[in-house]
Amino acid sequence: MTLKIAICDDIPADRQRLISLIKAENLYSECTPYESGELLLWDYENGSHFDILFLDIFMDGMSGVEVAKRIRLTNPYALLIFVSSSNEFYRESYDLYAFHYLIKPLTGNQLTPVLNRALIQLNQDADQVVRFSFNNNLHNVRCSQLLYLSSDKHIVNFHLIDGGTLKAYGKIDDFVTQLPVNDFVRCHQSYIVNLKHVTGVTLGEFMLSAIKVPVSRKYFVQAREKYRAAMFGDF
Repeated sequence: MTLKIAICDDIPADRQRLISLIKAENLYSECTPYESGELLLWDYENGSHFDILFLDIFMDGMSGVEVAKRIRLTNPYALLIFVSSSNEFYRESYDLYAFHYLIKPLTGNQLTPVLNRALIQLNQDADQVVRFSFNNNLHNVRCSQLLYLSSDKHIVNFHLIDGGTLKAYGKIDDFVTQLPVNDFVRCHQSYIVNLKHVTGVTLGEFMLSAIKVPVSRKYFVQAREKYRAAMFGDF
């Protein structure tokens, strides 16, 4: 598993220090640095996926807290880690369900246990897999890598967060029991969505960043309530 990590800090030396500390952990990781919250949000709201987001509190322009509030509007599950020179915003981090709050200057002793806990959390989220075959090829796909499922003429399409699509013969009902019940919801006769990647909902569709998935009248109330429960932790 390659961790995708966003590091948002307007001080270049601090960005580089955090990247070096992460690399020293010998993780399979891809670190993307951002010098402002605005640049991070531009990528994030246009479909970029990150397993962990490190947010500096004090930045020119948008603060880390403001960035976190925007992210929390659409993603209640993102692993947010605040980084600050003081504990002044500790209460705000708690209200935003931050995974951790680190005080600068960062050290390996600070970072190691936090990353270990983050890996445990991510592995728990990714444990469940859906299994299917197509043209004699067997696929085992982590449910966390699925955006949504769609079906058409006895073919089920598994749409992945990396933009790819895998296929299986059958009906969409054949795969419902393999999906985590709290994370996926049927929103249409031919569609199931992963609520962890939903960025908004209207009367007629779920938004997954730039992707729109239809929500039919039959499933609307159930899908909307389950989305709200996922957003606010009501399961």
